[in-house]
Amino acid sequence: MADRHFTLDEASEHVPWLVRLFADLKPLRARAQELVSEVRALERRIGSNGGSTTRDRLERQRGLLDEVAAQINLKADAISERGILVKGIEPGLVDFPSLREGREVYLCWREGETGIDFWHEVNTGFAGRQPL
Repeated sequence: MADRHFTLDEASEHVPWLVRLFADLKPLRARAQELVSEVRALERRIGSNGGSTTRDRLERQRGLLDEVAAQINLKADAISERGILVKGIEPGLVDFPSLREGREVYLCWREGETGIDFWHEVNTGFAGRQPL
């Protein structure tokens, strides 16, 4: 059971902040995807007998990817610190532990939604979302 439970009103108060946070994450997510593609391409090149300059570039790109991942993780940690469960970064998906009829459930918000309109059982996940 979660340490904190949110009412619908309490969870809804976090939505504008989440919208801004995931907007801030958008360029970081795009950069991470770009770097992952570059790293994979360089790894394939090395696998087909790439030179030492390829290895050097690969290490630089991996370092940049680590930096971007650290920035993304800081944003995700800021969400978690509020007692909100991060379920996905791309797209943004979070759950707010809540109580419904005496049992723990999750109020669910996904990036692009204007408010919290769904909930689901703890064990069903996103696929089990039901309208409030």
